[in-house]
Amino acid sequence: YYPAQSRRGNKRCLWPVAPGDPWGQEGRNFVMRVFGASNQGFVRANNEDAFYIDEKKGLLIIADGMGGHAGGEEASRLAVQTVVENLGEEYLSPPDQAVRAAILAANEAVLAKSVSDPVLAGMGTTLTLVLVLPDYLITGQIGDSGAYIIDKAEARCLTGDHSVSGQLLATGKITPTEAGKHPQRHVLTRSLGTGAELEVEVLCHSWSPGQHLLLCSDGLTEVVETAEIFAAVRGHGDLKEKVKGLIRLVLERGAPDNVTIILAQL
Repeated sequence: YYPAQSRRGNKRCLWPVAPGDPWGQEGRNFVMRVFGASNQGFVRANNEDAFYIDEKKGLLIIADGMGGHAGGEEASRLAVQTVVENLGEEYLSPPDQAVRAAILAANEAVLAKSVSDPVLAGMGTTLTLVLVLPDYLITGQIGDSGAYIIDKAEARCLTGDHSVSGQLLATGKITPTEAGKHPQRHVLTRSLGTGAELEVEVLCHSWSPGQHLLLCSDGLTEVVETAEIFAAVRGHGDLKEKVKGLIRLVLERGAPDNVTIILAQL
């Protein structure tokens, strides 16, 4: 574990699965290259982000904690750890159901820790998960971190924005420009660890070889325009150079928040 709006093409998970091999592991013959990095920034006293990469399983996770120095760091770390432990090494359950159950387990774990330790009271976290399978990929989403598919032809956001401004944008009540400046753009409508009842967004998406998959906390999108992000991903250099370049751009613009980026080549 590393401390640290278009929805076209997204759908409920209706892909057929092979009996006894619902995750398609027997036919997994593609190679996914990944690089991830995180930076504290210049304003925060610590890094409340966490991320996880498992290239073999095709599992990528970013969490952006909240709740003060101790709380946010613990919430993101615990959420990622719990999701990974619950997904485990068993591939018997349909993967979309496994993802949903793992995120719900993380919610219970973060909430229980918050209630049991007064120092951590009120902590919570976002969580963005991508599970890349041979024929499709699954996203699990809570909060305002994000995941994107990027190639030369298009850039597609795979996840919802569970903030006040994100929900207003999704319902057409404000424009993208207004959403980027909205005073409640950091107020979450869904987060892990802040309530027993949680609606988890789980969606399936198509993917093609050669595409890039980007996961990031809002420390990136708060100061770098999406057009700039997509141009950097499409540009020259390897995965490490592209991620480091984006983090360097955030630092040049003041880095008011922690920033975490995972970039994969499918």
